[in-house]
Amino acid sequence: MHTIARRADLLMWFGLAGIGLGLSVLLVYAWVEVINNPGYTLVDGYWIGRAPWTPLGVVLVLAGSAIAVLAGAAAILATGDWLRRLLAILVALAPAVWWAMALGINPVPRFQPPDPVTLAYSLPEMAALLLALPAIAMVGLRLAAIRPGPVRLRPVHPEE
Repeated sequence: MHTIARRADLLMWFGLAGIGLGLSVLLVYAWVEVINNPGYTLVDGYWIGRAPWTPLGVVLVLAGSAIAVLAGAAAILATGDWLRRLLAILVALAPAVWWAMALGINPVPRFQPPDPVTLAYSLPEMAALLLALPAIAMVGLRLAAIRPGPVRLRPVHPEE
């Protein structure tokens, strides 16, 4: 395995850990709000969004997903076959569109860029679909087994 692919794989795992840690921070903080305010749901706890925990969780998810997508794509481009390379590029398009919106390259109504944390906090469904899901798909694409070449078997019975 190439050195680039090994380092990219390690970075990809760090990115995946960042996503998991960020989602854990968001879930635990929402749960704390539910415990402190009887009758609230986890969604209500998320929307309270007190600093510093909610922005920290959002930043961890953003950074982890970006790292996982970029590192996974780098590892696939370094060692993958042409189909995997094509799929890696296609998977990386969704996060690229989201980051273009977050940085103001592609405008979004009622949003003042550049502020990726606010965009991810205010539209968590879009962040989940365009950031976290492609990151997990990129990791799955990287970990998927490579199909072996054609199998050549010798005949079991001699032909007469």
